[in-house]
Amino acid sequence: MSTAAIPIYSQQETFYVPTVQLVVRGRPLGAEVIHDLIQVTYRDSVNEIDTFSIEINNWDADARTFKFCPPLKTSSEDFTGIFDPGTEIELWMGYQNQGNMRRMMVGEITGLEPNFPEAGAPTLTVTGLNEIHQLRGEQHTYSWTTGDKTDTQIAIELGNKPVKSGQPGLGIPVVSNPAANEAPDAFVFMNNQYDIVFLLERARRHGYEVYVDEDPETGNKTLYFGLSQSNSNAPVYQLEWGRSLINFKPTLSTAKQVSQVTVRGWDRTANAKIEVNYKLQDLWKDQGKSQAEIARLTQISKAYATRTDVVTRPPVRTTAEAKQLARATLEDQSKKLIEASGSTVGLPDLRAGCALEVIGFGIVTSASGQLMGASSDFDGEYYVTETTHTIGGSGYRTDFKARREGPVQM
Repeated sequence: MSTAAIPIYSQQETFYVPTVQLVVRGRPLGAEVIHDLIQVTYRDSVNEIDTFSIEINNWDADARTFKFCPPLKTSSEDFTGIFDPGTEIELWMGYQNQGNMRRMMVGEITGLEPNFPEAGAPTLTVTGLNEIHQLRGEQHTYSWTTGDKTDTQIAIELGNKPVKSGQPGLGIPVVSNPAANEAPDAFVFMNNQYDIVFLLERARRHGYEVYVDEDPETGNKTLYFGLSQSNSNAPVYQLEWGRSLINFKPTLSTAKQVSQVTVRGWDRTANAKIEVNYKLQDLWKDQGKSQAEIARLTQISKAYATRTDVVTRPPVRTTAEAKQLARATLEDQSKKLIEASGSTVGLPDLRAGCALEVIGFGIVTSASGQLMGASSDFDGEYYVTETTHTIGGSGYRTDFKARREGPVQM
């Protein structure tokens, strides 16, 4: 973890007065709409397009008629078409008067669900997706193996390539704003994913935003890939059981783990078969894990020491490609050894793709709060794979799913 983790309980922030702001067709909605909100939910994931859900009161008590759906001009206010499907909407969440309102997404309304209950006032649920869902076309498998391209350069490359069956490409210019310290990865693998979903996953590793922008004069669209316009320095949070974790449920499972991946292919040039074996011990060495961590992982891996995964797709044509695919496959699988779900106070900057430090299950601290040591399998660095932010009658809450990727850094 490159950035020092921030303990939630030590911050000056009071977490009072959660606030939602909706911007429809470029105009913020006024209090006459915001005060009717019952619950707002935003969900993001490293593997899926982010979504939102807005539940709102749909009854005008003065005019004794529906307020938003079906749209009736006999209401005391005319809200005709405000939540029509296809409407662009921005969702902001945070806390009032603390300067931490965050734009969670720019989306498109895709569904309306009026509810006319037996008891109580009618309500309306508005649902939608991030507007980049329109860029989903065909799923692809592809890799970048030269180790000289950053994620921003990969995004630009995909944007410049035309949409064509059988090959990656988005066909939309990419506008970038990378972090100064963004570095290339030795191996980047797109595994049967939509190009835009793959870019979302890469962006969330850096805390970047990805959204479609349109020139108001020409109507030309571009894809933005880079630092968040609202917060370019997302914190790394430290959550502690008994203090800042409302609940936490980790799961250590060896059921689907393997100790070795074997990749088989065919070298057309040499007219010979390719077979590469890559073991957990090789992975731990390449990852630079400590001796203490390797000792604990070795003990756990005895449960699946004889289990091997054989990979024949996607096809590989060189030994180097086979080794890269074997490592990517084993690394992806080993990251799922310890997965967890949990909840904390509403944190608009806690998003899918963020790093998170969890302590309190065997961690030893000094009187001043300094980390002294850890002995639990569940204390450590986690990679957040999914978050759900909810503001409603019970306040603001963030639920998350994550996978453990390393020990606590002392």
